[in-house]
Amino acid sequence: MLYAGFECVNQEKLDRAINGVKNGATLVFKGVGDAATPEEVLANYDKTGGLILKDGQIVKTGSFYDFENKKPRKVPEVTFLVELDGNRVEVSEEEAKAVNKAKTKIKELKAKTKKKNDEE
Repeated sequence: MLYAGFECVNQEKLDRAINGVKNGATLVFKGVGDAATPEEVLANYDKTGGLILKDGQIVKTGSFYDFENKKPRKVPEVTFLVELDGNRVEVSEEEAKAVNKAKTKIKELKAKTKKKNDEE
């Protein structure tokens, strides 16, 4: 489900973020409700630890919810996580796009080289 251009991948956590969770009569996790803004939904979904993507790129948990101060961020601090040489690295959106583009180009070049070597 898309909210303000961000994809909430885990439907169960998204339902929890919107509707909350009760154990009998006890409220275990407060939802933001159906009338919530996309930003409120994203912050509460982020609070659940749900995977958020933007254009296929992983958004770092805590970009919308401030875990240290235990409240939604007034202004999201969107950071992306990319894999470089087996390590996850925090980058900006521009950097994430550039890394993704470079990885795609490397795959294409490797496939082209393999095809050429197979033909020889």
